[in-house]
Amino acid sequence: MGAEEIAARYQRDSWTAVLCAMPIPAALVDTDGVVLAVNRWIETAAPGDQLLLPGTAGSTLRLGQNNTRWRVRPIDERESTFLATGEREDVGDHLLRKFFSSGDSLFVVYDQAGRIIQSNAAWESLLGYRSDEVFGIDSWTLLPDDTTGSDDTREIVERELRETGRSDPTFLMRRSDGTFRLVQWALHFDFSVGRCFGIGRDITEEDRVVAELERRATTDPLTGLANRDRLTRRLSGLLQASGRPALLYCDLDQFKVVNDSLGHRAGDLLLAKLARRLDGPQFSTDVLVARFGGDEFVVLIDDADADRARCIAERIIDALERPFNVANRSIHASMSIGIAVTGDDQISATELLGHADTAVYEAKRRGRGIAVLFDEQLRRTTARRFEVEQGLREALTNERIEAWFQPLVDLKDRTIIGAEALVRWRTDSGIWTPGQFLDVAEEASLMSDIGSNVMSASVQAAAGLIERNPDFTMSINASHNELVDAAFVDQLSSLTLDHSVAPSNILIEITEQTAISTDSALPILNELRRLGFKIALDDFGTGYSSLAHLRDLPIDAVKIDRSFVGALNTDVVTRSLTQSLINLGRALNFEIVMEGIETEAQAEAAETLGGTIAQGYLFHKPMELAALHELPLELGSYAHAA
Repeated sequence: MGAEEIAARYQRDSWTAVLCAMPIPAALVDTDGVVLAVNRWIETAAPGDQLLLPGTAGSTLRLGQNNTRWRVRPIDERESTFLATGEREDVGDHLLRKFFSSGDSLFVVYDQAGRIIQSNAAWESLLGYRSDEVFGIDSWTLLPDDTTGSDDTREIVERELRETGRSDPTFLMRRSDGTFRLVQWALHFDFSVGRCFGIGRDITEEDRVVAELERRATTDPLTGLANRDRLTRRLSGLLQASGRPALLYCDLDQFKVVNDSLGHRAGDLLLAKLARRLDGPQFSTDVLVARFGGDEFVVLIDDADADRARCIAERIIDALERPFNVANRSIHASMSIGIAVTGDDQISATELLGHADTAVYEAKRRGRGIAVLFDEQLRRTTARRFEVEQGLREALTNERIEAWFQPLVDLKDRTIIGAEALVRWRTDSGIWTPGQFLDVAEEASLMSDIGSNVMSASVQAAAGLIERNPDFTMSINASHNELVDAAFVDQLSSLTLDHSVAPSNILIEITEQTAISTDSALPILNELRRLGFKIALDDFGTGYSSLAHLRDLPIDAVKIDRSFVGALNTDVVTRSLTQSLINLGRALNFEIVMEGIETEAQAEAAETLGGTIAQGYLFHKPMELAALHELPLELGSYAHAA
């Protein structure tokens, strides 16, 4: 059989596949009118070699005993093969035009071996091949090499076609110029004729849109780094595959200062520049850097132990040593870094991120700009803080946060002139002092609630003590958070009004650092003074207030810190410094309160140096209100409670 005959046979086979898909009676005939193939719409009783009455293209013929009217036309250039369609030739023409038109849909016919035996103009135009170039070739050779190599795509598609007659794959198709287009196929294998029909759609541009949408969905728009979603998906995948990833949770220190002083545009620029350093050449390909949100970044290392994680954390800290040029300003930035590595136990992505977050919080507590590894000790510390925080919240609800009182005495005549209210927590294991829980309260933002409870109890207690001594002064500590709270002054005023306590009987104690570091502190202090409240500067001598600050602050008293009092009789330098502080306070017309007096010698020294008021264990420890009521207003000596 010659090449022309083979080609003619292939062409007849392709048209046989087409006519089998036509919804009307159709047949292929040769020049002698011999029926070469028929479709299922012709009665199966008609013999396969039934002769048509001779005629030319377009003539009306009769097939066997069937009275169907036929339209005959040549389908090859040599006019050796004809297509005969029944009287509903308009439908047949429409179907042919649909399959073999110049529209966007690709149409191709394959034989049982996957060889191309027919393709339409759209297919040829998209891929750049002429029909004679691809006629009879294995269609899989037009796919990328990795699709026909180790990949099992061909096996899957052919199995689906054998078992169900259908498959809907999406392939990259190689064009004649070597480029590729992405084509989505609907393949149908007709078992009756042994042919596979494929209708395809070019989705290359659509796929690019999808890829761009995917990129945007997984990329932070400001920095170009991976976003939270991409990071968590990669982390989850590594953990599910039993990997041992490590995390570095990086939190920019004091970023709010940049935003507040230079504006948010400058802040965004700093974050973008910071991202470039984080994603620099110091990392290998198994490291993903993501912006987790705000000024928080997370570095994911696919496989790392604690030593490697620490090494990368040190590189990050080193990379931030050079200042950033932002808004024509040189800005030094540092990061607190929390490190979490995968141990032997199974762990989820959320848990590992939680460990890294806990470690970065600890890094900030220790001073910022450092890296801290989450370990068993930190786990125990965190668990303890959590338990304390939950206990404090319950205590606030159940009124187990109490005010205890330590007397203030006049050093000259030994009378009780007031008391300082001190917070205590009544737990099932006993009474807890501030040193056991206030650090947790501050971290959990509970100081305002605790302070409010103590303030309310203190003003109420003052009402009863003032009945015994109209000049009695109740000292109440105000934290930084309370002092900057707009409701603080109103709450204090309402309490004194409700309990008929004069503001002059209330002394508000603040630290030096609070007084000089908070912009809103001075107006609030002035308002308190205007309303008649007294104000004391606590821990005097340990802060950094200048003479100008002291002159401008509305202060009634200063409390010399116990660190000075404890060495009054043992260290000459400390005694000289204390004398200077007392002289300074007296020059500014302040009352001088000496804290932490525990011995008679200290009390005598404090009085000699010019102190006027004292408190300490020499006189009495902090006590409940009932015990304070039992004390005489005049002690008569330094005798302390048994």
